[in-house]
Amino acid sequence: MTRVPAFFDHLLALPMPCVIAILLAYWGLLAVLVHRALVPWIAGRNGHKLGKLEAEVPAQIGLAFGLLISFIAIPVWDQHSRAEEAARTEAAMYREMLQAAADCAEADRAAVTESLRACARFIAFEEWPQMGRLESPRVAAPPLRDLRSTIHGLPDGSCRTELKDLLRQATEARETRLRIAATRPPPTRWTIVGVLGVLTLLGVGLIHADCYRARRVALSMVAVGIACCFVILFAYTRPYLGQFAVKPVDLVVLCDDMSAERATIASRPEAAAVAR
Repeated sequence: MTRVPAFFDHLLALPMPCVIAILLAYWGLLAVLVHRALVPWIAGRNGHKLGKLEAEVPAQIGLAFGLLISFIAIPVWDQHSRAEEAARTEAAMYREMLQAAADCAEADRAAVTESLRACARFIAFEEWPQMGRLESPRVAAPPLRDLRSTIHGLPDGSCRTELKDLLRQATEARETRLRIAATRPPPTRWTIVGVLGVLTLLGVGLIHADCYRARRVALSMVAVGIACCFVILFAYTRPYLGQFAVKPVDLVVLCDDMSAERATIASRPEAAAVAR
């Protein structure tokens, strides 16, 4: 299996309080299983069947688990930061294009502005909702092609050159965003981390095999700690899915600004006279 199961996406899409509750319940049930079944089966009811288990054994497993969590968390947070930066850069380039179009001729400015408005609305309200379930880093975007054709059709000059450069930067940011959205964490990562988490619980349980109450308290604390580690990973492992997903806030603001400007222009007396 090269991809995580589909239910993983559904889990990440839940509100964070639900994800926290599910992870706490999952690791809590594993702790109960270790406490009531595995430890008595391995060490006996009184905990003397196995003999004395040195604390260094589960400590080494717990260390491996913590290091692996750290190694996973760093690229997860870095990917989330890159997703946020790509979204901000893309929106900033479109806003710069809107400002640069003001230096073009009247007819060219109107054509660029209209194409830019359609492109921004497509990305913010049609393409962005697909980001959480995106399977391929290629999404057909006819408004983006129209904007590119409009800019390439402008007369040669500084305005055309500047718009082409801004469009190139916006396109690169969009491609980065799509690649991140189509990336899935490998299932091997979660399998190994899960196995180490279970071994950590088992090791802690075996250390306190001869003391029922201490074992229960220790397993409860370790289960909560492991669940917190997974909460952090689940919250940011998919930048465009879940409660902390990257949203097109800047693009929505840009669309609102262009719609307001368009309404203002349409309400001017000379525009109304031309319309009549």
